[in-house]
Amino acid sequence: MRAINFSRTFFLEFMRELLPYYKNITVLAAPVVISQVGTMSVSFADTLMVGALGKVELAAVAFANSLSYVIYLFGMGIAMGLTPLVSRAFARGDFARINSLYKNSLVLNTVIGVISAGVITLLALNMEHMGQDPAILPFAEAYIFYQVLSALPFMLQTTGKQFLEGIGNTFYAMIIMVSGNVLNIIFNAILIYGWFGFPEMGAAGAGASTFISRVYMVIMFALILWYKPEYKRYTVEMLKYKLTKFRIRRLLNLGSPIAAQLSIEMGAFSLMAITIGTLGSSQLAAHNIANNITATVFMVVTGIASATTILVSRNYGLRLYDPIRKTMKASVHLVIVAMIVSAIAIIAFASPIASVFIDDDNVISLAAGLLVFGAIWLLSDGIQGVVLGGLRGIMIVKQPMYYAVAAYVLIGLPLGYLLTFYFGFGAKGTWTTFIVVLTVLAILYSMQFKKAVNRLEQQDDKLLKVDHELPF
Repeated sequence: MRAINFSRTFFLEFMRELLPYYKNITVLAAPVVISQVGTMSVSFADTLMVGALGKVELAAVAFANSLSYVIYLFGMGIAMGLTPLVSRAFARGDFARINSLYKNSLVLNTVIGVISAGVITLLALNMEHMGQDPAILPFAEAYIFYQVLSALPFMLQTTGKQFLEGIGNTFYAMIIMVSGNVLNIIFNAILIYGWFGFPEMGAAGAGASTFISRVYMVIMFALILWYKPEYKRYTVEMLKYKLTKFRIRRLLNLGSPIAAQLSIEMGAFSLMAITIGTLGSSQLAAHNIANNITATVFMVVTGIASATTILVSRNYGLRLYDPIRKTMKASVHLVIVAMIVSAIAIIAFASPIASVFIDDDNVISLAAGLLVFGAIWLLSDGIQGVVLGGLRGIMIVKQPMYYAVAAYVLIGLPLGYLLTFYFGFGAKGTWTTFIVVLTVLAILYSMQFKKAVNRLEQQDDKLLKVDHELPF
């Protein structure tokens, strides 16, 4: 009985200690989750509405997205370097640095957007050499044309989102992303199916509506940052600052490893889609459905990870290491609960969820089977995603990138080949591989975060001791 009472008391004290952190993370994360779901829902809506056209069109959109999203994620990773830098400067009240970072990031990301459009164009021109079903290529080519046009608007909207998150506002991004997604769905219906007298564009209509919604979001971010009094000072003041090699280099030093890691991960997912595509259009269509569902759930992780980055970087700017540790604990607790609940729901309703996307019993059965594997990997993916957000908050980005390269190349490639082809597990073998890789990364990132925070605290203690021993 005493042991039970002690455990209960310890648990209550522990929860009471972390309660403010749960609250802070949730307040920041909720709008980010909604806005990220809005972003993901653009692809989700495309999949759902194109699925009504048939499995060939659905497989075409999956293939085109698997190529373009690698490039988009690389650009987004570069832009993500802005948030922890701005958040740390904001905690210190260093508005000159904020304005300089804002301008340099805006120019840098504009250049990245133009380069991204060029790279996607090169990929589009080589689709026929990637071993896909020839039937999907005309639809994929029509769809990816609009992904080329969307590259620059995507980078500009991401810059606005990351800047606002850096200064602690996640609400406006939520409003813009949700409204943009509604606009995307409306234009999907108009352009895919040819409603209200518009031409019936099919899969290409999904790409066109995505482009329209992204241009809308850029305009909305620009209006908020220019006309809202609390943000206009940044927009006006940043015009006075010069582009500097130092700021560009700082943004790239932090953003490039993030971009590389996101690209490695998305590259692995794209290779996963291409590999599954060699097994047939039914397997690829099923994979696209399951991937969209798990990716949408993962937006909860992205939201918690973004909130973790913001709070950790603020505390890091003020050299508050105990709050850094407690923020991470609270974030991991929240993501574990969220992923377990999501996994239970996905496993329980796998077939009904898959049937929403397409009226093909074979594809539905395959997708439902993959969703069980996706539900399992969500827990590992959730933990590694949140801890990674904490590492970015303390400016640790290169080591996680090396871990990702090692895990995907040394474990993912050989294991994926063995399970998918040698043992004949097909798409399920590929998904099993990702469960293993993500679990390894969750362990490595957690160890790295603990080690890094301890090291930073010890370094500050030594500096403080030296400072106190200096003669006055």
